[in-house]
Amino acid sequence: MNLLRFSRPAGYNYFLDNGFNSLFRDLENENCFVTPSANVIETKEDFKIELSVAGFTKEQITIQFQDNLLIVKGKSEDQPNENEKFLTREFGFKRIVRRFSLPKTVDPELISASSSNGVLTIVIPKKTEDKEKELKEIVIN
Repeated sequence: MNLLRFSRPAGYNYFLDNGFNSLFRDLENENCFVTPSANVIETKEDFKIELSVAGFTKEQITIQFQDNLLIVKGKSEDQPNENEKFLTREFGFKRIVRRFSLPKTVDPELISASSSNGVLTIVIPKKTEDKEKELKEIVIN
């Protein structure tokens, strides 16, 4: 019978045990945020942005628009239960932030948003283009 021995490189356990665990501990830090996944769709009339915001209520999300920059922020306040202790925590984000640079052809006054089943949908209408005006002759008096 052959026996195969495996020797881990120096520091291997330290990296896995402390490196990854410190990453997950950072998620509890107030200054740490996650960038949510997004779908951006363009039609003739508007842009539509769909963001994955599972775990956030609409009251916990703010949407701001200034200088053609759309900023979506979310902040949740987890109340720890004294009778429970997480052994592993891989989700449960406290903060999300996502920024979108939009063209000047959008109409910021008509931006709307809705949230359903963990997806935030933002509709950003385009400005109506001036239709080509018919040629008009001007009479000289």
